[in-house]
Amino acid sequence: MQISSHIITNPIKLFLTGIVDLIYPPLCLVCKRRLDEHETQLCKLCLESFKLLRKSHEQFSVPGKIYINTAWALFEFDQAFQNLIHHLKYSRRRKPVLVVLDHYRQQIIEQLSENTYDLVISIPLHPRKYRERGYNQVDDMSDWLAGQLKSEVGNHLVKRSKYTQSQTQLNATERCENVANAFTVTLTDEISGKHLLLVDDVLTTGATANALAQVLSNAGASRIDLITLSAPQ
Repeated sequence: MQISSHIITNPIKLFLTGIVDLIYPPLCLVCKRRLDEHETQLCKLCLESFKLLRKSHEQFSVPGKIYINTAWALFEFDQAFQNLIHHLKYSRRRKPVLVVLDHYRQQIIEQLSENTYDLVISIPLHPRKYRERGYNQVDDMSDWLAGQLKSEVGNHLVKRSKYTQSQTQLNATERCENVANAFTVTLTDEISGKHLLLVDDVLTTGATANALAQVLSNAGASRIDLITLSAPQ
């Protein structure tokens, strides 16, 4: 009688996983509490503590023309959500974002339900920054949104052609100057006449997203919206 290999290996994998979890128990990324068996990356208390803003974002502090029609910041930028975004950007922890999006799927899609998007596009990283980090922290969010909205992902249509310094310590005017001419559209024909949804993690002044939106508008996009995970108040 031939014994299937997975019958043997599965108990071994379960045993080894149990040993690893005993030595290095899985902890919630936000509060560091030990996760229950059914919890992934985030405990239920933290996951349900995130506060949905449920309204469009109006506080752009970008000088000059705004090329974004409507913007949404999904969650309040409290300490717990700041911790989550820090892991997303700097700790190679990408799965928690999908856990959050899946948990709040209905509420998120309700905010976007009046719109039909042709393309969902992540704010691109410069190739140098991409190599340093190893991934674009919002690509998974773009893929998730495109799937929910029955849209196409258009990340291949734009690139960040200028390496810029961090925006963190810059004021609104300096941020705009920093990202001026930072983006390029690679295939104009696929942008023209399209309704676009840009995706980023944090919306502060809106300078970066607006700089990309300007380039896309010049390429003929009919409407450009923006969605981010959060925005400092």
